[in-house]
Amino acid sequence: MNGLKDRSDEELMTLYQGGDYAAFECLYERHSGRVFQYLKGKVSAEAAKDLLQETFLKIHRSRSQYQPQYPFLPWLFTVARNSLNDFFKSPDQKVIKIGIDTDSLPAALPHIGSEHDLSAALSGLPHVQRRAIELRYLNEWSFEKIADEMSTTPENSRQIISRGIKKMRSLLRGGKK
Repeated sequence: MNGLKDRSDEELMTLYQGGDYAAFECLYERHSGRVFQYLKGKVSAEAAKDLLQETFLKIHRSRSQYQPQYPFLPWLFTVARNSLNDFFKSPDQKVIKIGIDTDSLPAALPHIGSEHDLSAALSGLPHVQRRAIELRYLNEWSFEKIADEMSTTPENSRQIISRGIKKMRSLLRGGKK
């Protein structure tokens, strides 16, 4: 890989299109950390690891579609975002491992039997509600910070979380609300 590290992303991708697998390794080393952090901001670390691999697998499979006159990095993050969207749309995504300490959840929720029950209830929420609850109780963010992250008002972020907790309560009790 000597000499490759000095090449631009676009040059590396062109070399990879021509069969230089070391160029792909260089791109992976250069950008996998940033892509992982982006994904980890949206899903659990475990899911982010899987999505990182999925993203670079998609890059590999679609390498012939890359056009070197366009910047590589936005293309890479578009592929990562698409992997993330596919993840959330997947019907197989019934349980999401998020690692929330159940003691930090609001008392408004009924007794949670297991982390599996919690994950199942969270995965039953719309993405916006799940994300807001994760930010509030996993990351311990303020309503103001959540509002900034989600491009809304603090009052609306509070309402999103409240509705999410109400729906989780129903799901944990076996309802379908």
